[in-house]
Amino acid sequence: MPLFLNNDDVDQLLTMKDTMEALEILYREMGEGAAVTTPRSDVHSPTAAAQSAEGPMAHYLKSMSGASPHFGTAALRFSSDIVAWRDSGGGMRREKLPMLPGNRWMGIVMLFSSANGELLAIMNDGVLQRFRVGGANGVATKYLARQNAATVGLIGSGWQAGTQVISVCEARRIKKIKVFSPTKANREKFASETSERVGVEIVPVESYQEAVKAVDIIITSTNSRTPFLGKWALAEGIHISAMQRDEFDDEALLTCKPLVLHTHATENNVTSSALAHFERSDFKLRDHPTDRAIDWKSLPTLPDLLSGKVKGRESDSQITGFVNNIGMGAQFAAVGKKVYDAAKAKGAGREVPLDWFTQDVHP
Repeated sequence: MPLFLNNDDVDQLLTMKDTMEALEILYREMGEGAAVTTPRSDVHSPTAAAQSAEGPMAHYLKSMSGASPHFGTAALRFSSDIVAWRDSGGGMRREKLPMLPGNRWMGIVMLFSSANGELLAIMNDGVLQRFRVGGANGVATKYLARQNAATVGLIGSGWQAGTQVISVCEARRIKKIKVFSPTKANREKFASETSERVGVEIVPVESYQEAVKAVDIIITSTNSRTPFLGKWALAEGIHISAMQRDEFDDEALLTCKPLVLHTHATENNVTSSALAHFERSDFKLRDHPTDRAIDWKSLPTLPDLLSGKVKGRESDSQITGFVNNIGMGAQFAAVGKKVYDAAKAKGAGREVPLDWFTQDVHP
């Protein structure tokens, strides 16, 4: 019978080591053309919640899928959110609002067997999502950062930042991390709690300029939709690890040799015309509204790197970069199988009847 695994279950079952091992296998599979993934689908439509909103707001239905022959699984991940874009003074920031009863969000991963199509598990996507994003950046750091990299500048202290720290500490022997986020209390709490978890000194600082000064690795983990870091932040030998594409400007990104993307896939964005009144010349109502002057398709991808099609770091003086430009459904097939196997071994989760999901009518 299929397992239902909530975020607490996943948090107890999944490690960053397991996540990165699964992703390394997956990326090699993808580089060889064996594992497959579909472009992410983003659907924005009007929401009744926007009636009293001061800025753009929409219902956001996101889905992605993929399959891994190595793990014998396929996965479908989807989320249903109310999103709002707010002018933070330095640019537009997108927020997913907890609009469900109890101030909760909706996100699900469905894991299937590719042997017979059976539904193996239904999982909350929150923890799994954080680990697969952090894991992707961690794998890139493993292959692109200097071997002796020991200091990190982190921008952001939100829900994704913790796994970014865990993954960089898995990839390298990190001794010190400086962290900045706009709210002092948030960065101080993050530094205290995360330092205890990873056993590394984490120091909250007063600006992002201070955070990126004299470090070996820069990690950005923000919801900014406007670039805020430039070439001025890049010292010789540094590695930059961007959680999404809108944090470093074009000049900074193109300074990296190599600059590696997560994937060439782009989201399939569909936006209702009823939301057109929110748009202006410098803002489009979509996940990543900023147009860039970068030929993303010309850049190597993480599967290219792990399958040996391109070289990674070749000297300590190189400036290298990774942009986790968009997620892939196949990540959930690989990492989700790790979670499922651990759950079966430990008797975790709750079984639900398979016949709830099967039918005797030809689809």
